[in-house]
Amino acid sequence: MADPIDFVPESCVEGVRRGREVLLELLERARAADPVDLVPLADEIRLRMRQGEREAGGHLGSCSLDIVAAIDAVYDDAFPVRDPAEVAGLLDVPWASASRRVLLRTAVGSHLLLDEVTRQALGSRDLRLLRIVLHTPFGHQPRHLVARILDELHAVGALDAAAVARAFTSDRYVWRDIAGLACADVVRDHVDAMVWRLIGIPPAGPTPGLAAFPDAPAPRGLRFVRAALDWTGDPEDASYLGASELSCAEQHELVSLLRERTDADRERVWQWRVRAGDDVAMLPLFDLAAGAPLLRLIRAMPTGHEPLRWDRAELLATVRAVGPDVARRLLKRQPHELVSAVLGDNRGAVLKRVKNNALQGIAAFGMLPLAPEESVLDRYLALREVAKRGAALGPNRRLSHAAAVDIALDHLAQVTGAADASRLEWDCEARIAAEAPASADVGGYRVELRFDGAEPLLAVSRAGRALKSVPAVVRADASYKELREDQERLREQARRMRTGLVERLVATAATLTPDELGRLRSLPAGAAMLPGLIWRDQAGTVGLLDEVDTSGPVTAVHPFDLLSAGALARWQEEIVRRRVRQPVRQVFRELYVLTPAERESVDVSQRFAGQTVTGRVAARLLSGRGWSTGHEYGEHQATRSAGDGLTAALSADLHGYWGMGEVLIGGLRFLRDRRPIPLTEVPPVAFSEVMRDLDLAVSVAGTAGERWGSASQAESRARVLAALITDLGLTRVTVDGTAAVVRGSRATYRVHLTSGSIHVEPAGYLCVVPAGFGATAHHRLFLPFADEDRMTSVILSKVLLLSEDDRITDPSILQQLTALT
Repeated sequence: MADPIDFVPESCVEGVRRGREVLLELLERARAADPVDLVPLADEIRLRMRQGEREAGGHLGSCSLDIVAAIDAVYDDAFPVRDPAEVAGLLDVPWASASRRVLLRTAVGSHLLLDEVTRQALGSRDLRLLRIVLHTPFGHQPRHLVARILDELHAVGALDAAAVARAFTSDRYVWRDIAGLACADVVRDHVDAMVWRLIGIPPAGPTPGLAAFPDAPAPRGLRFVRAALDWTGDPEDASYLGASELSCAEQHELVSLLRERTDADRERVWQWRVRAGDDVAMLPLFDLAAGAPLLRLIRAMPTGHEPLRWDRAELLATVRAVGPDVARRLLKRQPHELVSAVLGDNRGAVLKRVKNNALQGIAAFGMLPLAPEESVLDRYLALREVAKRGAALGPNRRLSHAAAVDIALDHLAQVTGAADASRLEWDCEARIAAEAPASADVGGYRVELRFDGAEPLLAVSRAGRALKSVPAVVRADASYKELREDQERLREQARRMRTGLVERLVATAATLTPDELGRLRSLPAGAAMLPGLIWRDQAGTVGLLDEVDTSGPVTAVHPFDLLSAGALARWQEEIVRRRVRQPVRQVFRELYVLTPAERESVDVSQRFAGQTVTGRVAARLLSGRGWSTGHEYGEHQATRSAGDGLTAALSADLHGYWGMGEVLIGGLRFLRDRRPIPLTEVPPVAFSEVMRDLDLAVSVAGTAGERWGSASQAESRARVLAALITDLGLTRVTVDGTAAVVRGSRATYRVHLTSGSIHVEPAGYLCVVPAGFGATAHHRLFLPFADEDRMTSVILSKVLLLSEDDRITDPSILQQLTALT
């Protein structure tokens, strides 16, 4: 018969042999031991087996089955089975032999031995059985059940040190489920006693040491810190002891004690008390007692990588209170990037962190005082450049990067005395527009920066005659290059205003004060875009900007409000009739209202459940609309703020994270304080906008073949088409659900408003279409929004072209029509 070691990798053979030698020695000790000595020996055998398994690369167990069987026999002889049906008796042994496992499965009727037994014992409050399952070697229980056992024992006054020790040695993190239970304080007493025994009595044989308690709260009492000061063992153990919890009196006693110790001891204790969180009490040791208010403020600031907005005035007031000298000495002892940035002491380090896209570094960059040669606009433009780098990051990192830039802008507003970040931002944008040179003369050429709506254009002329191209001598001139830079800056400003500010105004039905409106209209982009939106003034009048009272606040109207008032169709026709090209979809925005099924399901929408999407694409689309695809909400894999304290939370089935492959969309809920609320309580505008995001992601990233949109998108196209029918007098075109019916001279066509497919009645299909057919907008087509929507342009251009099918000259189309009709 082959030796199992023959199949072990060469690098593990020596470890297996050493492990077998140890186990054989332990087997001989077990054969010679009395039953009472076999109990602690079982713990030692298990510990040695775990250590040997690591050294043997995981091969010791499979190569030592003969030794384990012999150990089983020793313990079966020493602890014979008295009743095969009594579960407690089967479990109450120091060693889990194979024969007893078989008997237990039969007695319990399940392979989940301890889970089943523990639940039964908790239900019947069988204290004896609870103690047995806590100490039994037959596997491990879920952490929450171990915590419940300790709490049950505590309730009857039976919680002892042995039970606590067993709980912690079997699961190093059991405190996570004990914290908050009635037994927690008593458990801490026992843990303190165990730690004291571990450090006070030299252990005999293998011991897990202080590392057995990495997740338990720190021990309590000055005695542990005293022991840490004189510790000669593992420095990590000393750090664990030195961070023990102290009362106020003990903190003062420790300060007195340390005055007689060395500087090195004081520095060690400082680090320990930083970990404990009471380092403020140690400040007198370093002549920094006056700095206590600043250190308390620093300790109140959240730690981690995510930045938070902070009040600069509060920081400066605290620095003034403690004194700049004390503050700087304290910061050398306890560095803090943001506080140092307020003082302007770490400019170089902050700039380096910004270069590496460190989130807290970006936030601190906004808090730095302006350098002598630096203007507010310089800092603002630098932050805008930082913001651009976010496009190259992953979906969630992109969101946190943008949030850090927003915080930096808020901090910069505080530095410059601006009322808020928004006012700072658009004041800077207004300066960009105002400071941009309008023209330049290069030799005999004139270069002018003009605006076509919100789009900045460069026009080159000579002797009053416009040129179609830019001469090389003009391109090489520095003034032309400066104009080009300003053109790009203004173009970026317009893009940001349209996709950011204006989109947000419509999506949230936001309100602008007269001052805010005036500031935005001073920008070329604002002057071009804002008049194209529908507004409501304080008197309730609805109209374009020049039709409402702008001496008071005005609110961007969401189409849901127009629909509720029965005015949506009228405004759609009016926008097309006036040839108003809205900067974003407003009156032709996709709308989503609760379906009967969603009302019946109470708090979950399954509208997109079951759809499979490409995770990478969907995550990019969702993150661009403010969604986080992290897992901070547990069972929900994508979340975003829905306003008014609400969080939209989408569940999804994915492998690891969104970018790893396909994602199966699940249900959508709206949470308040992390609890789902009925869908009927969700504000209709918030509901519609969240569903619009998901519809886009599913339509674009869907994996079920080629998709051009959903029924809601088709309905939006139908509304545009209906307005065009009225405006252009298209008597041959009607809308039938999600299809346009075109009664041409050659045939009657149905153009699907989702896919763009063309059916020729009664049963034909126009399937061979030249690449250019409908790919460019029809000369009569007018899209009343600036949003890029090539598919809508393609589909509606097809409708208009087929309505004039007697003018079609393309031979391939005519050949098909002849055959079909």
